[in-house]
Amino acid sequence: MASRTSAGLIQRLLWGAGVGAAIFIGASLGSAAETPAPAQRLPQPDHVSQETRAEIKGRMARHGETMSSLVRSVVLLDRPTIRVLAVRIADEEVIARVGAAGEPKRPPLPREFFAAQDELSASARELAVAAKQGGDDRAIADRFAAVTRTCVTCHSAYLHGRPDTVPAGAKAAGGAVRK
Repeated sequence: MASRTSAGLIQRLLWGAGVGAAIFIGASLGSAAETPAPAQRLPQPDHVSQETRAEIKGRMARHGETMSSLVRSVVLLDRPTIRVLAVRIADEEVIARVGAAGEPKRPPLPREFFAAQDELSASARELAVAAKQGGDDRAIADRFAAVTRTCVTCHSAYLHGRPDTVPAGAKAAGGAVRK
């Protein structure tokens, strides 16, 4: 009987120690494992006017929704949806570059922004082609990686680049460029 009692006591002690350890580990992991909520939008750069930010806000909100849907479609290998969304990004979700007579003027954004936008359009078209039925899944991954690289490049140009203040014709004419 003594061995039965001591075995029960040891079992309860081990169980208690296990529960205590689990509570301790859970408490310490809980605080370390908490993930902060992701940002919902880019910060507002000081060098981009409120007017320019307002001009592109709606278009970029739609672009963000399309990109979120594209991420989901790529992960799920939903080829028809990838094609539709990639073509939409390439054709519709761009900011006008130059304003001709009767057209709205281009918002004052860094030249790198527009270069990244051109790269985004080309990369999105390549992704649409890679999403053909029966294609290689790795090609989709590679083309999608190229699309997301252009996103980072474009966002960086928007946040950290400076709009051109000298007209392009003045630079070509050999005029000094001030920064």
